[in-house]
Amino acid sequence: MNVLVTGGAGFLGGYIMAALLRQGHEAFAYDIAPPAADTLAVSPDIAARFRSGQINDIARLFAVCREEKIEAIIHSAGMVGLEPSLEQPIATYQTNIMGLVNVCEVARQLEMRRVVFVSSNAAYHKGSGATLVETDPAFSIRDANPAGHYGTSKMAGEAIGMAYASFQNVDFLAIRITAIYGFGMRSPMYIKPMIENSVLGRPTRFKTGGRMKRDYTHVLDCSDGIVTALLAPPWKSGEQRVINVASGRARTAAEVAKIVRDTIPGADIEINDDLTPLEEQNVKMRTSLDIEAAKRLLNWSPKWPLEAGISEYAEIFRRHLSRSLNE
Repeated sequence: MNVLVTGGAGFLGGYIMAALLRQGHEAFAYDIAPPAADTLAVSPDIAARFRSGQINDIARLFAVCREEKIEAIIHSAGMVGLEPSLEQPIATYQTNIMGLVNVCEVARQLEMRRVVFVSSNAAYHKGSGATLVETDPAFSIRDANPAGHYGTSKMAGEAIGMAYASFQNVDFLAIRITAIYGFGMRSPMYIKPMIENSVLGRPTRFKTGGRMKRDYTHVLDCSDGIVTALLAPPWKSGEQRVINVASGRARTAAEVAKIVRDTIPGADIEINDDLTPLEEQNVKMRTSLDIEAAKRLLNWSPKWPLEAGISEYAEIFRRHLSRSLNE
């Protein structure tokens, strides 16, 4: 299958590209900037398969899809995070909402097989139980989304995709992912500086954040779940189209610090249990994601427990440092 991966030169996009190419598909990365060195280390073929373009440039998106005979799109491009969304609300909505509209419209007009939207746990408000289930409310008439404009844009994106699926025959799936970690990650989420500083022999100090929970999910599990969704048979009418892909087990940043200390000899990490006001808001939707629907509908389950994922990240980071020093 010929697949376009928007945001394909980024962290998650690079792993998705690598997974598609390993399985023999023709994959192309549509992004605003060429892949960085760490992304190329994950998927060297991206350099030749990179197609420059803005997600808001629908004419360019059409042109690339026609030229490469694209049959399906994995849409992972977008602005990410609570704080950036509060600093740049207009850009967040223009990129995240209109970007998805453009993807769905291109898929509709070119009669593509499927659109897989990389959504987020940020689409949730507070859950109704011990885990976040896809049927939990994504909107409140009383309180704003805890993830600010970012979470609101993901929530709206899912609704837009569902409208294209229901009324215009676009086979749309939204995959809610959360706290992706692994070599090449951009957002710190506590885990990146803990691992990389420890490998480098540097101390790591956090004034806040020890109680912040995340369902840390290895990037290989995320990319595998997304590609599995792309390649699944045509979706049945009336079947749910929003699916969690996660480890299914939330850990606090303090727990992550302990695992890193146990994994990397000499790791020097200190983290305070206090939370900032923004963290207090954000923690409301930070809990384990229920992954029963992914198991049932996609026959997908996570393969990377956090302990193994941290060890693998540290080892790849060591090898990358060694190669960089020898070049």
